[in-house]
Amino acid sequence: MSASGTDRRPDRGSAHAGGPVLPDALRTITAAVAAAPKVVLLLVLMVTGASVGLTLCYLGFHSERGDLIDPRAPTRAHWDAYTARFDDGNDFVVAIEGENPGGVRAAIDDLADRLNREPKFFGSVLSRINTTRSRRKGLQSLSPGELERVSQRVAELSPILGGDSTKARLDWQVHDLTVKLAEAVKSGQDAKVRDVAGRAERLADGLAAHVANPNDFRSPWPSLVGGDNAATMARQLEGATYFLNDAGTLGLIRVAPARTAEGPASPEEVLDRLRTVAKAVEHDRGTITVSVTGVPALEIDEVRRGRADMLRAGAVAFGAVGLLLLIGFRGVKHPVLALFVLAVGLAWSFGFTTFAVGHLNILSVSFAVILIGLGIDFGIHYLARYLQHRAEGLSLEDALCETSAGVGVGITTAAVTTALAFFCATFTRFLGVAELGIIAGGGVLLCALATFLCLPALIALADEHVPAKRLPKPMGFGWLRTGTSRFPAIVTVLGFAAVIGIGLQAVQVDQHGAGSKLHFDHNLLALRPGDAESADGRARLREAGGPSLLYAVAMADSAEEARELAVKFEALPTVARVEDLARRLPGGDRSETTRGISQVRGQLASLPRNAGVGELPAPRPSDFGRRTDMLRKVALDSGRADLKPLAAKLDRFADSFEKLSEGESTGHKQVVALDRYQTRAAGELVREFRELSIASSDSTPLGLGDIPTVLRKRYISEDGKWLLQIFPKQDVWEFAPLGRFVSDLRTVDPEVTGTPVQNFEAGRQIMHSYRSAALYALAIVSLVLLSDFLAQENKLLVLFPPLLVVGFTAMTLLTRGIELDPVLCAGGYVAMVLVVGAILDFTNMRDAMLALMPPLAGGVMTFGVLSLCGIPLNPTNLIVLPLVLGIGVDDGVHVVHDFRNRFATNSLGKRNAYQPSASTAGAIVLTSLTSMVGFGSLCIAGHAGLFSVGVTLVTGIGCCLFVSLFLLPGTLALLSRDPKEAKAAVAGKVGQKDDDEEEDERPRQRRRAA
Repeated sequence: MSASGTDRRPDRGSAHAGGPVLPDALRTITAAVAAAPKVVLLLVLMVTGASVGLTLCYLGFHSERGDLIDPRAPTRAHWDAYTARFDDGNDFVVAIEGENPGGVRAAIDDLADRLNREPKFFGSVLSRINTTRSRRKGLQSLSPGELERVSQRVAELSPILGGDSTKARLDWQVHDLTVKLAEAVKSGQDAKVRDVAGRAERLADGLAAHVANPNDFRSPWPSLVGGDNAATMARQLEGATYFLNDAGTLGLIRVAPARTAEGPASPEEVLDRLRTVAKAVEHDRGTITVSVTGVPALEIDEVRRGRADMLRAGAVAFGAVGLLLLIGFRGVKHPVLALFVLAVGLAWSFGFTTFAVGHLNILSVSFAVILIGLGIDFGIHYLARYLQHRAEGLSLEDALCETSAGVGVGITTAAVTTALAFFCATFTRFLGVAELGIIAGGGVLLCALATFLCLPALIALADEHVPAKRLPKPMGFGWLRTGTSRFPAIVTVLGFAAVIGIGLQAVQVDQHGAGSKLHFDHNLLALRPGDAESADGRARLREAGGPSLLYAVAMADSAEEARELAVKFEALPTVARVEDLARRLPGGDRSETTRGISQVRGQLASLPRNAGVGELPAPRPSDFGRRTDMLRKVALDSGRADLKPLAAKLDRFADSFEKLSEGESTGHKQVVALDRYQTRAAGELVREFRELSIASSDSTPLGLGDIPTVLRKRYISEDGKWLLQIFPKQDVWEFAPLGRFVSDLRTVDPEVTGTPVQNFEAGRQIMHSYRSAALYALAIVSLVLLSDFLAQENKLLVLFPPLLVVGFTAMTLLTRGIELDPVLCAGGYVAMVLVVGAILDFTNMRDAMLALMPPLAGGVMTFGVLSLCGIPLNPTNLIVLPLVLGIGVDDGVHVVHDFRNRFATNSLGKRNAYQPSASTAGAIVLTSLTSMVGFGSLCIAGHAGLFSVGVTLVTGIGCCLFVSLFLLPGTLALLSRDPKEAKAAVAGKVGQKDDDEEEDERPRQRRRAA
């Protein structure tokens, strides 16, 4: 914060809150410190050492985003109830990629085996599901309708294994599809058209893929097991279910941290060990790529990058601030003293954080850079005023005492207002913002305390034998001060034009009315480092068609309730699918299911014992090409839009098929490709029939004992809760689809939880919290400024009666059961105070409101600049609201104090126009630049959220600096040029010097003369 750099007399009436009490108290403290500097510094170092030790031993870090939400919130209780029962919420996801599906499966088994040998780190390792026990009961999980479709497909395809191998030939399949599609189009049977077109597209895709890559085989046959459970059943029949994409080139392993008697293993240690083992498998296999992702990995990588960026930014900020001080103070010694005091304040702040909160979170980790940008301001203004007093001829001790009595009041006001701005965050329900408010607010006060205790002691030792003429003279920026006083009207008009013009860039007007161009980006993924392994793994997982990392969860008390919930969830428009265990088990009346299984078993029993497909003649390329052209012609001639994809896929196959014949006239490569695909398709059909025969061999109902243990633990808790995982259709990292997804889910189960719900609640709370914190801060800062500027006899009359009115109104409404909005109460109180103040003490209230010009006008300009640059607000850079308010108020307070003090001392300058004093202008410029450098160091961060904080705050502080040294001084210069206004500004507030002031002034004049 800054403090006024003007020469403020210590005994002037109520120029500051508390009248002469505060200046005298600060003068007394400084005299005691200067008298025993070594003792004070020893105590300071002892407290600093204790703070550092406390921090190193006990300060923790909360990396989970759920830790930011109020633990008393119902959504947090739902999340805690879920994570207490299931490990699934903390799963790491290992993605294994390779071109060969067999190699991917082998790598999955290898990695899972290595992980299972380290129970110290890894608990549940879900790499595949062994379905051997349930293999003979595979059809038990199908509904009667699905069994009927199985029976129809068996009837359709079984003749091929019964001796009629003609239907297995590729040319016959294309011909059959052409005839059926033409009949379906002619009859207008849309359902049949879609079914035939789907089968034709499957064949076209399989042929095109196989022609391009002989190792890529995709079956042309419709699945024997239809319906929603087709993919699950197809994998179950293999005896082991791997978590693969459709092509088999991407596999997943879910890994939960180990739980021991001492508690769960450290997620960061688990992640490090998991990546080490994964890289070893990748190295040994050579042909696969292994990456670790998942929500916990994304959060840990984000936190690690944030911590590393904060350390790097802190070092850069500390060095850059030091360089600015060297330039601003034109020396080395005094800037080093200011930096030492800043380091002490930071150490105390870390100790306070450890004692008051006990940990940092992903938001409060930025407080160190915040304090570097803010805490150095106190030392800058203290040194600027001290050097000014020494240049005026005061002795070392007198200069220190007068500095504390003069600039100390400004420092105190600035520190209190800024700390209150931060403390207002504790009124919000968002725990992450509240903790940041406590830590940053306490840190600001401790940095101010270090300035009053440590800096005078250091100066007393460093300058003890240094004459005043050898001390440096800080920059005064005379050209800037002269311009605002010589041309105040032009400066004011141009200043307001700039504020309004730039601010309007954040406003858009359309047929619906006026709105804001500046939008809020809730996407948490956009804030995370994009080059982290977890982010890269997520991207590749999505490209390969893997599942979403974000899914909601619900819990049911019974299997029947779980089935009902699953059906309701899947009926929602925003839900892609629901994974649960209950629907794998039989439920309700099983008689129809038993009859369906018996029917399928009877059909399969009629086939020869060793049924198979005989030798098939190789297709002729020319004949096969004509048949595919006919199928394409039927699709195009139909004029149906839903058949255009089929025609396009047939075109792609034809193009790739033609390329095979390039360079040869016999078409041998085409014959080989078609024959190879036809042979593999025939073998695949035989395999499916054999597996289906096994799946229908046991009609005994499937029980929990048939379900693998690893699966039971994932979906059934020890106290009997059944878990459902609900996957979204859209990308729920974006807030709009996330809101629709969560809203839909809550229509089925209000207690639904999971990472998407946590992200949704955090996004809502963080916007509301920052907005509320800014309004509370503005209200409290306004009251502090009024108590500082109002005449002593008017303070109670202005501040107390409105408080009684608001209190009585609130009590009346509460007794009637009417809920109150604290923000409205605070706003109503401030509004009444302003009205009463305007009536009783207009001039001083005007000065208090002028002190708010930098944060308000600077905030408007900030939003306009952000809109012009296309920089959105997000959950991290919203912190600019209390910061810009605090920094802007700081600058405004010191400029207005300087304005009033120069009235009191009749030192306005030429034409009676206000001109900022050299120390005030220089200190505000230097403190703003150091703050901009401190926050600007965040621009080197790889963490996108911290980068946006740096850019936004540099913009905000720069705008506040423009208003503080351009618009506000010009406005004050216009006011001071009116003799009546000048007289009114000091009447009753600073008045004539009383006897005490005259007695105090005479020794000062004698010291200057000496």
